[in-house]
Amino acid sequence: MRMKTKDCFAQEVFVTRPNLPSIGELSPLIRKALKRRQVTNFGELHNQLEEGLREALGVKHVVLCCNGTMGLFLLLRALGLKGRVITTAFTFPATVHAVVMAGLEPLFCDIDPDDYTLDADEAEKKLRKDVSCILGVNVFGNPCDIEALGALGKKHGIPVIYDSAHAFFCRYKDKIIGGFGDAEVFSFHATKLFSTIEGGAVTTNNREIYLRLKELINFGIHSEDSVPGIGLNGKLSEIHAAFGLLSLDRIGPVLKKLQALSGCYRQMLSCVPGLKFQKSRPGSKVNNQYMTVEVLPEEFGLTRDQLHAALKKQNVITRKYFYPPAHRYECYSSSGFARSAELPDTDKVAERILCLPIYATLDMKDVKKICGLIRSIQKNAR
Repeated sequence: MRMKTKDCFAQEVFVTRPNLPSIGELSPLIRKALKRRQVTNFGELHNQLEEGLREALGVKHVVLCCNGTMGLFLLLRALGLKGRVITTAFTFPATVHAVVMAGLEPLFCDIDPDDYTLDADEAEKKLRKDVSCILGVNVFGNPCDIEALGALGKKHGIPVIYDSAHAFFCRYKDKIIGGFGDAEVFSFHATKLFSTIEGGAVTTNNREIYLRLKELINFGIHSEDSVPGIGLNGKLSEIHAAFGLLSLDRIGPVLKKLQALSGCYRQMLSCVPGLKFQKSRPGSKVNNQYMTVEVLPEEFGLTRDQLHAALKKQNVITRKYFYPPAHRYECYSSSGFARSAELPDTDKVAERILCLPIYATLDMKDVKKICGLIRSIQKNAR
């Protein structure tokens, strides 16, 4: 199928773009850090950002870290876990890699085919003595079945934690994501809604977990004369904290813009045969950081991969998140936990899901043009 030249984008429209401060906004904060000559090791900007996040997320404790993967890895270590961790294969590689790097074995459970989060009923079926934790992922900002997973953890006496990399400023039943379960982990990567360029955080209301993390993230150091445990250097620098402080100041307008863009996508694509939207959990409010569609080939007329390729020819860059799912990774092909995983809904969604461009500086007219391209592609699929 050939598209008219005027329908194409002259330059690539990426699936996401970082929301960056200006040099004028950033310079005063960095100058102050340089003047103090403390650019890392829990400096003033670092502490200001931790305090700001505690207030914004309504939690008792925030531990900033150099990235979300490090945060999840150190949280798993802080919990002193052994054996298996129930989790999902429909996630970014970092989730499962952190589990494996922590010396644990993932026990994959299937997802709900409509909301894409860990199926609590499937998790209950797989609970056994060697399971030491449940790790849910709030996929695309959509909260897991928090009540059901929490009840499972309480019943079996194991912690429940969440990978909330997608869920900054999302809500569940009028409570902001960050204080659920025993702890939650966020990513503040450059492409995220809230960014420190590289960075992340662990949030918790458990002081014991908080104190353990503060040592683990700083080489295991307890005091000037005491190193009781083994830790790593996972700290966030003052330069990254400066970006974070500015990002936190702009969060309101960014959320408003993303909501408008997402609403436009949904309005214009809701009537397109063969496109399915992620179902939000009742009582939840997402941040609209991701705009996903599930392509049903029998109705749409093309597969997800064919739509992905057709849009790329028009300079619209989409992503197949999350494909392949974790149990299909080459690096785990010889691992028993991957070979034995039977996850039909995970496999089905992973074959169909497509993330469309959405970010705060994307023009509404470009979203409308992308929707027009998708509708034209579907109309001419045959």
